[in-house]
Amino acid sequence: STSINASKTLSINDFERNLAMKKRLILVALMAAIVSPFAMAQAPTLPTQPAPSAPAAQTKKQIVALVSTLGDQFNYVRQKQNVGSNIIDNNTRQIIKTPNNALNLAVLRGLERATSETYPGCDHVFISLNPVEMEGVLPQNREAVALGKLVSVFEKMPERQNWDKIVVATPKYLQSEYSGMGSKLQGFGVYVQPLESARLDGPENPFGGTNFDSFNDSETSTPSGKKARSKTYMAPYAYIQVWTLDAKTLQVIDKNARHDFIKLSDPESTALRIENAITPEFLAARMERLIERSVTMAAGGKDPGARIEIGDIKVVTPAEAAKAAAPKK
Repeated sequence: STSINASKTLSINDFERNLAMKKRLILVALMAAIVSPFAMAQAPTLPTQPAPSAPAAQTKKQIVALVSTLGDQFNYVRQKQNVGSNIIDNNTRQIIKTPNNALNLAVLRGLERATSETYPGCDHVFISLNPVEMEGVLPQNREAVALGKLVSVFEKMPERQNWDKIVVATPKYLQSEYSGMGSKLQGFGVYVQPLESARLDGPENPFGGTNFDSFNDSETSTPSGKKARSKTYMAPYAYIQVWTLDAKTLQVIDKNARHDFIKLSDPESTALRIENAITPEFLAARMERLIERSVTMAAGGKDPGARIEIGDIKVVTPAEAAKAAAPKK
């Protein structure tokens, strides 16, 4: 039978307190995965503490169940050098197992943020599908299998009659290449583009030689936060779909997919391999932020990275406003 991990119903503040102890674990787990794609270090074990009980409410609060099915699979995909055009897959792929429910915790944090905006004051039930349920499932089938397993469990859970909504995050699979990212990506991971592209000059260049064409450079972000352009990069990505179900009927109310990534490079690095130019600590931190942002926005929340700054108020006349809005010559 399908197994899930479910917590008690908690308030938003309760979850924030519990999560504060676990946020560093997410970073530690992702760092361990990125540092060693072939040997996972054991992350520290968190002490278990009973969840504080929710305070009594004067009126019935909405209860939203948040579910992550991303499991423990973190994908490491690297483009490889190819010769000829009969290559079925131009990438090497490694599945890294992240310990201690790290990915699911990051997903639940994003879902909590979004649903707290949509349903102010609601309580949450936090649920994750046990990773063993997805063992051996092909990447392109993980989304459908995960959702099917959850529905079969929820049908047998009478307590869901007290819930209002069920919000589920599943891994999303993309068969084709997308905006410089590799093909056949799904869920969470890092895509590495390590290859410089070059062309041999023809008669149009009288000096001959090899010319590295910058036309195919990608826009990247540097460790200092500046924009740059580079042919080589490491790109943390989050490909997910968020489903909203009616808790009582299990009918799909809404769904939204996102394919988010950020390309990282360091033009000042002298490392020969792009993997050595970006530190594991920096990569892990960006991965954690990307997951939370992608999940939050897929669930209908505001971009957690967006900020609005209000400056000093200045009174302008209609003539000044029209002049400021006029196109520049």
